[in-house]
Amino acid sequence: MRAAVKVNRLVAVGLLSLACLTILAGSAGIAASPIRQLTNTQASTLRPAWSPDGKRIAFQSNVDGPYLVYVMDADGTNLRRITSGEMDDRHPSWSPDGRFLAMDSGNSARREIWISEIATGARTQVTRLGAAASFPSWSPDGSRIAFFVYQAGAMDLWTVERDGSAAIPLTRGHATEANQQCTFACHSAAWSPDGKRLALSDGDNARVLLMSSLVAGVPIPVSPAGEKSHFPIFLGDGRLSYVTEHISLEQSWTDLWAVRPDVDAPRTEIARKIQAQGPFALSQDGRQLLFASPRSGHFEIYAVTLDEQGRAALTLRPDETLRDLAPLSTATRATDPKDDWQKPAVVLLTLLAIIIGSSAWARRNPRPS
Repeated sequence: MRAAVKVNRLVAVGLLSLACLTILAGSAGIAASPIRQLTNTQASTLRPAWSPDGKRIAFQSNVDGPYLVYVMDADGTNLRRITSGEMDDRHPSWSPDGRFLAMDSGNSARREIWISEIATGARTQVTRLGAAASFPSWSPDGSRIAFFVYQAGAMDLWTVERDGSAAIPLTRGHATEANQQCTFACHSAAWSPDGKRLALSDGDNARVLLMSSLVAGVPIPVSPAGEKSHFPIFLGDGRLSYVTEHISLEQSWTDLWAVRPDVDAPRTEIARKIQAQGPFALSQDGRQLLFASPRSGHFEIYAVTLDEQGRAALTLRPDETLRDLAPLSTATRATDPKDDWQKPAVVLLTLLAIIIGSSAWARRNPRPS
């Protein structure tokens, strides 16, 4: 009798453990999201940028006071602060060899382009324009840096050699206060993989433009008219991606597109109905997306794989889960009594019934000693 009771107790413990694991696994499956939160700074953490090899992420954060530049691994581990002091460093951009970060540094009136070596933190000033220089981006060969300059009521795109020489404007009056345009740059210009062209947003942040990176000229529109498209990024295969924002009184969302500038072909969607605003940072293969969002209460950095589940998760508000996307037929089946046995709570009750029944049977039918 005692042996039977002991065996039944062991069975009970095992079944209860299994039931708990079943419930926890079911709850984790419900709560899990393909969108991964990479930082938890409780501050304003913005402007993530992929390293050339896709293994690290640079970003800016004011977690330590002024905005400074940090680097972490792609999974959010091994966080390092690259810059320090009271300089206010923003908009980090990786050098093609992954050894340096270009950034703009200064105050609200005057900013210059600087380079920091990641291994040592050593800083080098690149520009000395006495204006507001911002949003640097490296050429593919690492010899030049493109950036925007605001001065005298106008914003233009410039380039400069890495050593600070040959700083020249590529546009004239690209965005002006006189035309009531946005004279604050919102995103870096994007270099084509061959380094011959630059993509940028127009002065109204409404169309994506393409122009030569070698000489001043008139940019050519790439995105359709009548939209609000900006934040261009060249992918490794030569496609140009950009976002289109949709804003109304009822709702707002973002579409992410890719187009081949040299081919007369329609654009293709990367993701649609995204419940987050740009800018986004795409990996060179276009499979991983980074963005900053206040969905946790503060601006933090998030990553998502652009597979079917990832794209579906991007269409949800932060207070929704992937269960909200379940088809109506699936929801109907879940209320079918014959499916109740699949629910974790029912599984637990069923197991408890088995345990109680087994114990009662053992008491009524003791084994011979």
